[in-house]
Amino acid sequence: MTSTPGEFVASLTAAFPAALEAGRNWLAVTHGQARVRFDFQVGSSWHIGSLELPNLQVNITVLDGQPGAVTALLERADRATQRGGG
Repeated sequence: MTSTPGEFVASLTAAFPAALEAGRNWLAVTHGQARVRFDFQVGSSWHIGSLELPNLQVNITVLDGQPGAVTALLERADRATQRGGG
């Protein structure tokens, strides 16, 4: 994903206030009946001409929850971390 760790954490914090646990390079989110862990690390930046885009590699692990609850959590996280463009 094209995000810095700070942007990623801020996006998920805004989407799930008071439902986040954080450690070094990971976040655990609880929402409804689902709990998911996001482990992340900074990858090599992408270069397009003179443009440099950050690269954040994210691994998602389902810790608890029924499929529908997990899907709802992941959809909300996806919306929170999408970037506008134009």
